[in-house]
Amino acid sequence: MTVKKASVLLDYCSFYISGIDGVRIPLDHDLRGVVSTEDCINVSALPWNEGETTVTLARFEELQPQAVPPRFDGTLNTPDYRVDLFDANIPEILFMDVPSTRTRVRIWMNRPLHPDNVIVALG
Repeated sequence: MTVKKASVLLDYCSFYISGIDGVRIPLDHDLRGVVSTEDCINVSALPWNEGETTVTLARFEELQPQAVPPRFDGTLNTPDYRVDLFDANIPEILFMDVPSTRTRVRIWMNRPLHPDNVIVALG
């Protein structure tokens, strides 16, 4: 596998991580920056009119060690052995195949809300 990166303008200040199609998106009413269910993770991002958000997706062991603990550390149902990153208008920002039907996901952000740099580690 490899480290994947994308820089995107996101209309709704967030993107989503899921391992299944047709998922219900959890809403972040409390402005926590990251909210999740077993099937989907909603991640805050920079508003489109302020610039692009850089998103990195990689296996945990392929990333450089991070200086701070992840903002999110949880598991995601991945029955199709795949993790997709997407938003309301971009059906696929990045994706990665995974070896299991449940996948550990860790997320680092350079700011708690509206980050312009997000790292998503799988495994």
